[in-house]
Amino acid sequence: MEFVVPSINKFGAGCIKEIGDLSTSLDLKNALIVTDKNLNKLGLVDFVTRELERADVAYTIYDDVQPNPTRKNVEEAVALYHQSGCDYIIGIGGGSPNDCSKAVGIVVSNGGDIVDYEGFNQSKSKAPITFLVNTTAGTASEISRAYLISDDRRVEKLIFKDINALPYASFNDPEMMTGLPASITAGTGMDALTHAVESYVTPGAYPLTQKLSLDAIEFIFENLEAVIGDPQNIELRENMIYAQSLAGMAFCNAGLGLVHSMAHQLGAVYNLPHGLCNAIILPTVMRYNATVVMEKYAEISRRLYGDKVKNLSTEEQGHTFINEVENLSERVKTKIALTELGVKLEDLELLAEKTLKDGNLAKNPIQPSKEDIINLFEGLL
Repeated sequence: MEFVVPSINKFGAGCIKEIGDLSTSLDLKNALIVTDKNLNKLGLVDFVTRELERADVAYTIYDDVQPNPTRKNVEEAVALYHQSGCDYIIGIGGGSPNDCSKAVGIVVSNGGDIVDYEGFNQSKSKAPITFLVNTTAGTASEISRAYLISDDRRVEKLIFKDINALPYASFNDPEMMTGLPASITAGTGMDALTHAVESYVTPGAYPLTQKLSLDAIEFIFENLEAVIGDPQNIELRENMIYAQSLAGMAFCNAGLGLVHSMAHQLGAVYNLPHGLCNAIILPTVMRYNATVVMEKYAEISRRLYGDKVKNLSTEEQGHTFINEVENLSERVKTKIALTELGVKLEDLELLAEKTLKDGNLAKNPIQPSKEDIINLFEGLL
């Protein structure tokens, strides 16, 4: 067993103001900022650049990251890093810019094409110092050594897990999240719930990760709906940050499963938001996995509902939790038919074939057949 997180993790309102001083304390002089155009237009990048300017640290901005970052994004950002004489990387965003930042760091230090490093610990040299600034409460990319890049040439989502990509520092400032639209708060929150649920039932789980998963699940059920209704509430935003961070630490060390394996293919083929895909798929896969992990679902149910479920059977307790996950998804408006998002019946075989190749599948409690996966997708149309 091992437990891997960044060296420094900053939390709380105003913590982003420390990014300039942290840079100078490490003798860093020129940052490549990796983000997307929307975050730049919304002024979230300004939270960082103000502090860099105050600390007299130079920076260059790459803001072309796509919602599912691509090989091309990585190539362009690497070229800009070298052209600008940068000596470290700052990612600003949710999972997409932060995943892209990790990929950029690996190619900067190791050369070649990002696809050369697909899989587990395939690079030889550590990425430049990387700070990741989170602007959502869901993906936990900022504390993870894992990242995803879409191969726009093969139409596949590639999975990387590399200790050399682990960021040096993460920043979670709730003041940068108060302007998030309800749809993004909901999707990223359900992404965090998926991380917590999958990491709790995976064969790779152990007591420390399961404790983190349980705490995350409880935080999400207590805070997600509330923060959607009161988006300016700093305390609620902080609670969702804690939830996604706990879930992130759990899944980064215990693994994920079939929900993510299926969701990755929807992102690769249809360019759909990752968190929303997870939210749609989660209850269906929970029911599929229940034949072997019902006791674990029952444990979560007892934690959440206590006396309300104590006289129920294990199966009834487990189904109570599954149903509540689905009810939460419906209440936060992430329960959507895949056909409404453009998914086609004729594509299900392709999606199933790609799912079977996804690295997260190995940690699922059940190893599904191609037919199983097709049926699961079909039930979500």
